[in-house]
Order: sequence, then C-alpha cells, then structure tokens
Amino acid sequence: MITERIRNRYGDEFIFTLLEDGNIQWSGNFEYHIFGYSNQDFIDTVDPSGGPYLTKGMKIMGKTIKEFKSNKDGYLIITK
Repeated sequence: MITERIRNRYGDEFIFTLLEDGNIQWSGNFEYHIFGYSNQDFIDTVDPSGGPYLTKGMKIMGKTIKEFKSNKDGYLIITK
C-alpha cells in the first residue's frame, strides 16, 4: 500500500492510503469538518477545518475522486 501524509494549516496530519482496489482511505482529525451532497445519496465534498478541501472530480494520488463514504477512520475516497 502507498501512503501519503500531509499537514494542514493548523498542523493536523492527514493520511491517505491507496488501497488494492484503487480507492483511498483518508484518515485524520475530522472533529470539525463540513461535507456536502450533490444529491441525497452521495457525499461529494469534504472540508476539514484547516483543509485539505477535497471534492468530486479532483485528483489525489493520481486518482480522480468520484465520491466519499464516511467510516470509523475518516472517509473512504471512491475513485474512478
């Protein structure tokens, strides 16, 4: 598995882990964050306090974001 770590403007560390299925596990401090829906079924935007802001269509780790699914560690980023 490939892992990337980034720190936001408040010094919080976020970890992105590329999974075998091509999706990405996004872990970190999501105590204060907002998320948005393009419709009632899919989360398409996640913005933790201090960043990073991610939304559908953006690229991360060479993959294009399709949607997000909340989980116990943060968010699973579903990619195209």
